[in-house]
Amino acid sequence: MPALGILLLLAQIACAVHVARTGRSYLWIFLVVFVPVVGMAAYFLVEIVPQLMGSRSTRRAVAGLGRAIDPGRGLREAQQRLEITPTVGNKAALAEEYLRADRPVEAAALYREALTGIHAADPAMTLGLARALFAQGHMLETEQVLAGLRDSESGYRSPEAHLLYARSLEALGRAEAALKEYELLVTYYPGQEARCRYALLLRDSGREADARQMFQEVCQLIEYGPRHQRQAQRAWYDLARRFLA
Repeated sequence: MPALGILLLLAQIACAVHVARTGRSYLWIFLVVFVPVVGMAAYFLVEIVPQLMGSRSTRRAVAGLGRAIDPGRGLREAQQRLEITPTVGNKAALAEEYLRADRPVEAAALYREALTGIHAADPAMTLGLARALFAQGHMLETEQVLAGLRDSESGYRSPEAHLLYARSLEALGRAEAALKEYELLVTYYPGQEARCRYALLLRDSGREADARQMFQEVCQLIEYGPRHQRQAQRAWYDLARRFLA
Protein backbone atom coordinates (compact mmCIF):
# COMPACT_ATOMS: atom_id res chain seq x y z
CA MET A 1 0.00 0.00 0.00
CA PRO A 2 2.77 2.55 0.77
CA ALA A 3 4.18 1.95 -2.71
CA LEU A 4 0.74 2.49 -4.27
CA GLY A 5 0.37 5.71 -2.31
CA ILE A 6 3.74 6.95 -3.52
CA LEU A 7 2.84 6.16 -7.12
CA LEU A 8 -0.46 7.99 -6.74
CA LEU A 9 1.31 11.02 -5.28
CA LEU A 10 3.85 11.06 -8.12
CA ALA A 11 1.03 10.84 -10.66
CA GLN A 12 -0.73 13.77 -8.99
CA ILE A 13 2.44 15.83 -9.08
CA ALA A 14 3.00 14.97 -12.75
CA CYS A 15 -0.55 16.06 -13.60
CA ALA A 16 -0.20 19.30 -11.66
CA VAL A 17 3.11 20.10 -13.36
CA HIS A 18 1.58 19.37 -16.77
CA VAL A 19 -1.36 21.68 -16.01
CA ALA A 20 0.99 24.50 -14.99
CA ARG A 21 3.36 24.10 -17.93
CA THR A 22 0.66 23.87 -20.59
CA GLY A 23 -1.41 26.76 -19.25
CA ARG A 24 -4.55 24.73 -18.60
CA SER A 25 -7.14 25.73 -16.00
CA TYR A 26 -5.91 25.45 -12.41
CA LEU A 27 -9.27 23.89 -11.51
CA TRP A 28 -7.72 20.67 -12.81
CA ILE A 29 -5.13 20.80 -10.01
CA PHE A 30 -7.85 20.99 -7.33
CA LEU A 31 -9.69 18.09 -8.95
CA VAL A 32 -6.51 16.00 -9.18
CA VAL A 33 -5.56 16.74 -5.56
CA PHE A 34 -8.94 16.27 -3.89
CA VAL A 35 -10.42 13.53 -6.11
CA PRO A 36 -7.19 11.93 -7.35
CA VAL A 37 -8.26 8.83 -9.28
CA VAL A 38 -11.35 10.35 -10.88
CA GLY A 39 -9.60 13.68 -11.42
CA MET A 40 -6.56 12.19 -13.15
CA ALA A 41 -8.73 9.94 -15.31
CA ALA A 42 -10.87 12.89 -16.36
CA TYR A 43 -7.80 15.02 -17.07
CA PHE A 44 -6.30 12.29 -19.23
CA LEU A 45 -9.51 11.74 -21.21
CA VAL A 46 -10.43 15.41 -21.63
CA GLU A 47 -7.04 17.05 -22.09
CA ILE A 48 -4.37 14.49 -23.00
CA VAL A 49 -6.13 12.05 -25.34
CA PRO A 50 -7.42 14.73 -27.77
CA GLN A 51 -3.94 16.26 -27.86
CA LEU A 52 -2.34 12.88 -28.60
CA MET A 53 -4.87 12.07 -31.31
CA GLY A 54 -4.20 15.45 -32.88
CA SER A 55 -0.50 14.77 -33.35
CA ARG A 56 0.71 13.43 -36.68
CA SER A 57 2.93 10.78 -35.13
CA THR A 58 0.10 9.41 -32.98
CA ARG A 59 -2.34 9.32 -35.89
CA ARG A 60 0.30 7.49 -37.92
CA ALA A 61 0.88 5.00 -35.12
CA VAL A 62 -2.86 4.37 -34.69
CA ALA A 63 -3.27 3.94 -38.44
CA GLY A 64 -0.33 1.54 -38.51
CA LEU A 65 -1.82 -0.51 -35.70
CA GLY A 66 -5.15 -0.66 -37.51
CA ARG A 67 -3.48 -1.87 -40.71
CA ALA A 68 -1.60 -4.54 -38.74
CA ILE A 69 -4.83 -5.85 -37.19
CA ASP A 70 -6.88 -5.66 -40.40
CA PRO A 71 -4.57 -5.12 -43.41
CA GLY A 72 -7.39 -4.86 -45.94
CA ARG A 73 -9.57 -2.43 -44.05
CA GLY A 74 -8.19 0.76 -45.59
CA LEU A 75 -8.57 -0.62 -49.09
CA ARG A 76 -12.15 -1.78 -48.49
CA GLU A 77 -13.16 1.54 -47.00
CA ALA A 78 -11.56 3.49 -49.86
CA GLN A 79 -13.40 1.30 -52.40
CA GLN A 80 -16.69 1.90 -50.61
CA ARG A 81 -16.15 5.66 -50.50
CA LEU A 82 -15.43 5.74 -54.21
CA GLU A 83 -18.53 3.68 -55.01
CA ILE A 84 -20.70 6.07 -52.99
CA THR A 85 -18.98 9.29 -54.11
CA PRO A 86 -16.85 8.95 -57.27
CA THR A 87 -14.79 12.11 -56.78
CA VAL A 88 -11.23 12.77 -57.85
CA GLY A 89 -10.15 12.87 -54.22
CA ASN A 90 -11.66 9.45 -53.55
CA LYS A 91 -9.98 8.05 -56.67
CA ALA A 92 -6.62 9.31 -55.46
CA ALA A 93 -7.24 7.89 -51.97
CA LEU A 94 -8.07 4.47 -53.40
CA ALA A 95 -5.02 4.61 -55.67
CA GLU A 96 -2.85 5.23 -52.59
CA GLU A 97 -4.39 2.21 -50.88
CA TYR A 98 -3.66 0.12 -53.98
CA LEU A 99 -0.02 1.20 -53.74
CA ARG A 100 0.11 0.19 -50.07
CA ALA A 101 -1.37 -3.16 -51.03
CA ASP A 102 1.32 -3.66 -53.70
CA ARG A 103 -1.18 -3.38 -56.55
CA PRO A 104 0.47 -0.70 -58.70
CA VAL A 105 -1.40 -1.55 -61.91
CA GLU A 106 -4.76 -0.62 -60.36
CA ALA A 107 -3.15 2.41 -58.72
CA ALA A 108 -1.77 3.71 -62.01
CA ALA A 109 -5.12 3.25 -63.75
CA LEU A 110 -6.92 5.27 -61.08
CA TYR A 111 -4.32 8.02 -61.08
CA ARG A 112 -4.68 8.32 -64.87
CA GLU A 113 -8.45 8.63 -64.45
CA ALA A 114 -8.01 11.30 -61.79
CA LEU A 115 -5.41 13.32 -63.74
CA THR A 116 -7.91 14.90 -66.11
CA GLY A 117 -9.60 18.26 -66.52
CA ILE A 118 -8.69 20.80 -63.87
CA HIS A 119 -6.71 18.12 -62.05
CA ALA A 120 -4.57 17.19 -65.08
CA ALA A 121 -1.45 18.77 -63.58
CA ASP A 122 -2.07 17.99 -59.91
CA PRO A 123 1.44 17.53 -58.43
CA ALA A 124 0.57 15.06 -55.67
CA MET A 125 -1.38 12.77 -58.00
CA THR A 126 1.33 13.04 -60.65
CA LEU A 127 3.82 11.84 -58.08
CA GLY A 128 1.43 9.03 -57.18
CA LEU A 129 1.31 7.96 -60.82
CA ALA A 130 5.11 8.02 -60.98
CA ARG A 131 5.31 5.81 -57.89
CA ALA A 132 2.88 3.34 -59.44
CA LEU A 133 4.85 3.26 -62.69
CA PHE A 134 8.14 2.80 -60.83
CA ALA A 135 6.67 -0.10 -58.86
CA GLN A 136 5.82 -1.78 -62.16
CA GLY A 137 9.34 -1.29 -63.49
CA HIS A 138 8.31 1.29 -66.12
CA MET A 139 11.41 3.41 -65.59
CA LEU A 140 11.34 5.44 -68.78
CA GLU A 141 7.75 6.53 -68.25
CA THR A 142 8.51 7.24 -64.58
CA GLU A 143 11.39 9.50 -65.59
CA GLN A 144 9.22 11.29 -68.16
CA VAL A 145 6.38 11.89 -65.72
CA LEU A 146 8.74 13.24 -63.05
CA ALA A 147 10.68 15.37 -65.52
CA GLY A 148 7.38 16.93 -66.57
CA LEU A 149 6.50 17.57 -62.94
CA ARG A 150 9.91 19.14 -62.29
CA ASP A 151 9.63 21.43 -65.29
CA SER A 152 6.01 22.43 -64.66
CA GLU A 153 4.96 25.88 -63.55
CA SER A 154 3.47 24.60 -60.30
CA GLY A 155 6.72 25.14 -58.39
CA TYR A 156 6.18 21.77 -56.74
CA ARG A 157 9.26 20.44 -54.98
CA SER A 158 9.32 17.09 -53.21
CA PRO A 159 12.26 15.11 -51.80
CA GLU A 160 10.34 11.91 -52.55
CA ALA A 161 9.81 12.91 -56.18
CA HIS A 162 13.45 13.93 -56.53
CA LEU A 163 14.65 10.60 -55.10
CA LEU A 164 12.35 8.65 -57.41
CA TYR A 165 13.64 10.67 -60.37
CA ALA A 166 17.26 9.90 -59.48
CA ARG A 167 16.46 6.22 -59.04
CA SER A 168 14.67 6.05 -62.38
CA LEU A 169 17.71 7.61 -64.10
CA GLU A 170 19.95 5.08 -62.37
CA ALA A 171 17.72 2.18 -63.45
CA LEU A 172 17.83 3.46 -67.03
CA GLY A 173 21.64 3.24 -66.96
CA ARG A 174 22.12 7.01 -66.98
CA ALA A 175 24.63 6.92 -64.14
CA GLU A 176 26.19 10.37 -64.62
CA ALA A 177 22.80 12.08 -64.68
CA ALA A 178 21.70 10.09 -61.63
CA LEU A 179 24.88 11.03 -59.74
CA LYS A 180 24.19 14.71 -60.35
CA GLU A 181 20.65 14.35 -59.01
CA TYR A 182 21.83 12.43 -55.93
CA GLU A 183 24.48 15.08 -55.27
CA LEU A 184 21.76 17.73 -55.15
CA LEU A 185 19.35 15.53 -53.27
CA VAL A 186 21.59 14.72 -50.30
CA THR A 187 21.74 18.42 -49.38
CA TYR A 188 18.12 18.44 -48.26
CA TYR A 189 16.66 14.92 -48.25
CA PRO A 190 15.35 13.92 -44.79
CA GLY A 191 16.89 10.68 -43.57
CA GLN A 192 19.80 8.74 -45.02
CA GLU A 193 18.29 6.81 -47.93
CA ALA A 194 19.46 9.33 -50.52
CA ARG A 195 23.04 9.33 -49.17
CA CYS A 196 23.18 5.54 -49.15
CA ARG A 197 21.84 5.24 -52.68
CA TYR A 198 24.29 7.92 -53.79
CA ALA A 199 27.15 6.03 -52.12
CA LEU A 200 26.13 2.75 -53.77
CA LEU A 201 26.10 4.37 -57.20
CA LEU A 202 29.47 6.00 -56.51
CA ARG A 203 30.85 2.56 -55.68
CA ASP A 204 29.34 1.01 -58.82
CA SER A 205 30.86 3.87 -60.84
CA GLY A 206 34.34 3.04 -59.56
CA ARG A 207 34.55 5.90 -57.07
CA GLU A 208 35.26 3.74 -54.03
CA ALA A 209 36.85 6.50 -51.91
CA ASP A 210 33.91 8.85 -52.46
CA ALA A 211 31.49 6.06 -51.61
CA ARG A 212 33.35 5.31 -48.38
CA GLN A 213 33.30 8.98 -47.39
CA MET A 214 29.57 9.15 -48.00
CA PHE A 215 28.91 6.04 -45.93
CA GLN A 216 31.04 7.51 -43.12
CA GLU A 217 28.85 10.61 -43.18
CA VAL A 218 25.76 8.40 -42.92
CA CYS A 219 27.13 6.68 -39.81
CA GLN A 220 28.18 9.93 -38.17
CA LEU A 221 24.88 11.66 -38.81
CA ILE A 222 22.94 8.76 -37.32
CA GLU A 223 25.26 8.12 -34.37
CA TYR A 224 25.39 11.77 -33.32
CA GLY A 225 21.73 12.46 -34.05
CA PRO A 226 18.66 11.92 -31.84
CA ARG A 227 18.17 8.41 -30.48
CA HIS A 228 14.88 7.90 -32.33
CA GLN A 229 16.65 8.65 -35.62
CA ARG A 230 18.94 5.66 -35.21
CA GLN A 231 15.96 3.33 -34.95
CA ALA A 232 14.14 4.94 -37.87
CA GLN A 233 17.25 4.79 -40.07
CA ARG A 234 18.41 1.37 -38.88
CA ALA A 235 18.39 -0.28 -42.33
CA TRP A 236 20.53 2.45 -43.91
CA TYR A 237 22.87 2.58 -40.90
CA ASP A 238 23.42 -1.19 -41.10
CA LEU A 239 24.08 -0.91 -44.85
CA ALA A 240 26.70 1.78 -44.29
CA ARG A 241 28.38 -0.18 -41.50
CA ARG A 242 28.57 -3.32 -43.65
CA PHE A 243 30.25 -1.35 -46.42
CA LEU A 244 32.78 0.20 -44.03
CA ALA A 245 33.56 -3.06 -42.19
